[in-house]
Amino acid sequence: MTSAIAQKTPVQIKWPIEKVQEGAARALANHLRAAQTVLAKYGPEVWDEYDRLVLKDKLEYYKSVGVKTPIELVKAMAEFESNVFGSKIQIVGDDKKASLTYDSCGIYNAMQKFGTLTPEQEEKIGSYFERCVSNLAKEFGFKGEVKFEEPCAIVTFTK
Repeated sequence: MTSAIAQKTPVQIKWPIEKVQEGAARALANHLRAAQTVLAKYGPEVWDEYDRLVLKDKLEYYKSVGVKTPIELVKAMAEFESNVFGSKIQIVGDDKKASLTYDSCGIYNAMQKFGTLTPEQEEKIGSYFERCVSNLAKEFGFKGEVKFEEPCAIVTFTK
């Protein structure tokens, strides 16, 4: 049995926010997993170029929302990731030092839910995340640090 639609019909936006966030996290997780698989075949210089391109876009976004201090950066990161990917994040800090604590990371959860991660892949994902945090921090003149601890991770930026 086939279904048919005889005339153009607008699609209604009906998904609840949680389903939208899960879809966004899943899409990015799939792209990251595919990028890791392909780029691993070509060596570290390819990863460096990929990192530069991703960083450029992130930096452009955070500067467009007025980020200048560690607390502004963690607030912008937490708001974006919570709203877009459904991450659960707490923030604390000031203009000199600020942290975001992931109680749950939407992208990492999607990677675990929709793909089988080997311990080696999990380690590579962690290293990639640390590199991204460090590179972003440097662009703002900060130091970036990631601590992986239960339930997920703590990211700290220091001026």
